[in-house]
Amino acid sequence: MYIIINKKTMKKILYLFVSIFLLTSCVKYEQSPLLSLSGEYRIDKVTYEEVDNTSSSNNMVYYPGDLYVNPSEKFPMDSIEVGFTRLHMDYSMMRFKPIDNPDGSVNWTKEYYYYVHGQTTQYSLGYIQVNIDGSTRTFKIVDDAAESLVLRTTGTWASGNAGSDVSVTMVMTRVGP
Repeated sequence: MYIIINKKTMKKILYLFVSIFLLTSCVKYEQSPLLSLSGEYRIDKVTYEEVDNTSSSNNMVYYPGDLYVNPSEKFPMDSIEVGFTRLHMDYSMMRFKPIDNPDGSVNWTKEYYYYVHGQTTQYSLGYIQVNIDGSTRTFKIVDDAAESLVLRTTGTWASGNAGSDVSVTMVMTRVGP
């Protein structure tokens, strides 16, 4: 028993297979990357950006040895000794103000819970929201590599919508587990 297929039907079947192959092979599944926020970090660079409504800007970069001071912030974000300020994160707590013990361990005296929101793709790593003494701070996760982390504040308008937009970017290096 043989099935006879004419040339027109064969072309249609070929077009169907090629179309199915092209349509399904172009779909690429992309899983959101797993954030590796746990570990001890040292803040190695702080970039202060102030953009006015009139498009003038004021940018300052702080390197190791510099002191970044923001009088409108609360502790621990009010003064950062770049290159020396350390913080520790696990999957729910952000810790500041370390005390080094003689045995090599570290006690962290300030602890705050944080939450990660909005992680959708490898290009949008989401936001960290941390509640520091009743005031919520939101940081955009710019980059999360194996040995570094870059966070940027979402910006504040210190003088209302008539003033400047202030944003701070912190580049951190992982220095411990």
